[in-house]
This record gives sequence, C-alpha cells and structure tokens, in this order.
Amino acid sequence: MKSLTALAVALSLITTASQSRADETNSTAITIGADKAAAHIGKQVTVTGVVAQVSFRPALVFLNFDKPYPNSPFTVIVRNSHTNEFDDLSALKGKSVAVKGKVRDYNGKPEIELIGKSQLKLLSETK
Repeated sequence: MKSLTALAVALSLITTASQSRADETNSTAITIGADKAAAHIGKQVTVTGVVAQVSFRPALVFLNFDKPYPNSPFTVIVRNSHTNEFDDLSALKGKSVAVKGKVRDYNGKPEIELIGKSQLKLLSETK
C-alpha cells in the first residue's frame, strides 16, 4: 500500500512539473521596453530596445540596451559557448532589437541570457 501511495505522489509531481514547463514554453510572451524589464523578473517576455553598447569579455558578450553600462536599464548576455549561434554581435550596436526569454535579476539589474538565434530579432537597421 505504501508503494502505491509513493507511486501516486511521484506521478502527481511529474505531471505537475511537466504541465508547469509546458505552460512556460507555450505561453505567449508579452512585449515590453527595456526600461520595464525590472518589473518582470522571473517572467517570459520579449524586450525591445536599442543596443547602446556591445562589450566582449573573456567568457561572455554583453548587449546593453538604451544606455551604456552602468546606466543601462537592461542587459542581454551571450556566453562564449553560444556566440556561434549568432551573426556578428558587434554589428547590433545602434540597432533596434527584440529579445525573448526569461528575465532574471543579476546584482539588481534585469537581464536575459540568449542561447539561440531564435531569441533575437532585428527590428530596424538604423538609429
């Protein structure tokens, strides 16, 4: 009897976790400006803005939106293990873009990590 109860609990947890993940990936992300990203920590969104600065570091690339660091209201990071997924990241400076993903807090600033090209869309060529 204990085995059946344990099995039922395990199946319930798996179903709940699977449904939660499905809801997260199937939900339609809202679109917000870079200045609103801090209010959406932990949520799947599309953030739009102008790439004000592209910074290359040994382990990552930073795309700072609307203003250069440290005044940027929102940052996108791309780890070196994923930079090959994207065309010339440095060419994004001054361009209006949209990025999709889960906003997370990093030292009090909102950011999204990009791991695939489908998360980034160029909105305009000039600024």
